[in-house]
Amino acid sequence: MKKTVIVTGAASGIGQAIALRIARDGHLIIAVDINESTATVEKITAEGGQAISYSCDLREDASVTDLFKRIEDTHGAVDILINNAGTMGRWPLSLTETKEDDWYRIFDTNVKSVYLCCRQVLPGMRKRGSGVIVNIASELAFKSAQGCTIYCASKGAVVQFTRALAVEEASNGIRINVVCPGPVDTGLLLPTLGEVPEDNDEQSFSQTALKRLGKPEEIAEVVRFAASEGASYMIGSVIMADGGVLAS
Repeated sequence: MKKTVIVTGAASGIGQAIALRIARDGHLIIAVDINESTATVEKITAEGGQAISYSCDLREDASVTDLFKRIEDTHGAVDILINNAGTMGRWPLSLTETKEDDWYRIFDTNVKSVYLCCRQVLPGMRKRGSGVIVNIASELAFKSAQGCTIYCASKGAVVQFTRALAVEEASNGIRINVVCPGPVDTGLLLPTLGEVPEDNDEQSFSQTALKRLGKPEEIAEVVRFAASEGASYMIGSVIMADGGVLAS
């Protein structure tokens, strides 16, 4: 059955891979990003899928409210929401090197956007008695990493937000889970500002049992499962896709 699926942070990286994979199941993809997701839409349509791009600053309440109204007015009910948008901010920085703006930028992008998007889709999902939300966190919700304390804290917040909301909404027929990727070969690994330290090469990111970075497509497969009926008994589950980082 065709569903309407919103994927945030869909312009590149893991978000683009998620959108492409789920589109192959015949669903309509609403690709949302602060930047235009034109390339994602073009790739999906080239494969015979359906997708449309929306640009939105997901940190702003009014913008998110307007976005979801436009989506529902144009495309109808949202069946699946995948909150993938995220940033590592400036890193590596010790906490004393950060500014208050760093805190707000990371938390607003990684946590507030999840809250705002969930708040928009829940009323419709409750009314229909069904719906799926998959949030994307990180293995850094459970372990430390030098120079990205704020990011680690933000992803820990996403995990606990997911668990609490999942229990709250289970009786309404809504399934909510969180996927935690490990190091993945995307642009998010590189600092968004400043120079890349010499030791931040692929080897230093590959502290996994597999001794390599993950691929966006590998994470997309896990997210696709979490969004599917195959995960119908999973509520508030934390799904690790970290190449064995935590187990090592």
